[in-house]
Amino acid sequence: MKTILVPTDFSKCANNAMMYALEIASRTGQTVTAMYVVYPNEGVDNNMYDAFFVDNYVQQRLEGMEKWVKKFTKSPHLKGVEIKLECRIGFPVSTITQSARDLGANMIVMGTTGASGLRGVLLGSIAGGVVSASKLPVFVIPPNAVFRNNARFALATDFKFTLGKAALQTLREMLNIQHTGLHVVHVFTEPDQKPDLHRQKNLSEKLDTIPHDFHYLHDKNVVSAIHNFMETTNCNGLVAVAHEHSLFYSLFSKSISRSLAHHASVPILVLHDD
Repeated sequence: MKTILVPTDFSKCANNAMMYALEIASRTGQTVTAMYVVYPNEGVDNNMYDAFFVDNYVQQRLEGMEKWVKKFTKSPHLKGVEIKLECRIGFPVSTITQSARDLGANMIVMGTTGASGLRGVLLGSIAGGVVSASKLPVFVIPPNAVFRNNARFALATDFKFTLGKAALQTLREMLNIQHTGLHVVHVFTEPDQKPDLHRQKNLSEKLDTIPHDFHYLHDKNVVSAIHNFMETTNCNGLVAVAHEHSLFYSLFSKSISRSLAHHASVPILVLHDD
């Protein structure tokens, strides 16, 4: 059975990501694996590496996770979701991406920010790092986002990516879960640019049975244009495809909190091209 990986630091934002993952899992029959990453020197007050102490510390984290996950199954429709626990030692980005592969996860769901202070800044950067390093879909959940059964999604596109079968399947499943179609949005940065109907047709054929329409905007600030569009159309989610030569790759290769998701109040589903 497939699993959704949810990295946590027990923060409010991690709580929200966990709720999203459970809502998805309850509708798809997947399991949820919550994971805490222990930094190599976390909980160690001196320079000596005490393996026995580290083992005890990991066990304490697992016990803390057991208590943490219990509060998420109070809702009757979530009680049937199987939740597994993982606690691994390492650096967050590499540990999260490697763990997702080890566990056979088909999606990573995580928050954009964690606890306050340095810890929060780090998790914001971690989300961006995971998006760049992982080839799995990553669903990034802002702190105040609310799961909706009927949600509108926008797909921001530069028409340069190639959606493979796995990415399309994930997109189709996520849209079906939230009973919605797709607004495909392309932003022209020059006033005289016009839609390329050939590229539009190719993407439309790829999307196939997914209900969708196309919107073309003119704005030198791509991120601002997308956010304005989402506000005016009351979109509840954003889909972006990260690939090496795109604008979105350059955005997501930095800290997500410093780019497109910095202003986002809605979840962002990041797919990767074929």
